[in-house]
This record gives sequence, C-alpha cells and structure tokens, in this order.
Amino acid sequence: MNQQLIFNNDFAYNGARQAVSFSCLVAGLKVNCFIAVPAGATAAEFLSSVKAAAFSWEDSAEQAIADDAYNEAGEIWFELPG
Repeated sequence: MNQQLIFNNDFAYNGARQAVSFSCLVAGLKVNCFIAVPAGATAAEFLSSVKAAAFSWEDSAEQAIADDAYNEAGEIWFELPG
C-alpha cells in the first residue's frame, strides 16, 4: 500500500460540476477527483455504480496522479468513453 496516497471514503454527486467527486491525500495535500456523469445516466444511478467500483476508480486516480495528469486547478478528471 502506498502510504503517500490515502483515499477518503467521500464519493458524492456534485451538481455544479455534473460529476461524481471523491478525494485523496497525496503526501498530505488533498486532491479532488471528478468523474463526469455520462449523457443519459441519472446522478443517483451513476453515483451508485461508481461507489460499487470504488477500488477501480481509486486505481485509476493513483495512475493519473503518478502520470501528473492534473488540470490547471490541480484536479483529476475522468470521462467514460462515449
């Protein structure tokens, strides 16, 4: 386990961003991650599916952080292939 990367159990729908959000601590700094809700999906159903696959999303976030894939605001964004 990477002790420099700690995931919070805070998956939630963010209506302003139209995305499911979660966060992690990277060497003590909070990084916000967002997964855009796909067209045609309801927020509640998508949040439920993201929570069910939490470990996969955390693995994806860990890889994105390792790849330094932050946007200008220091966030990590994911979009499902459409």
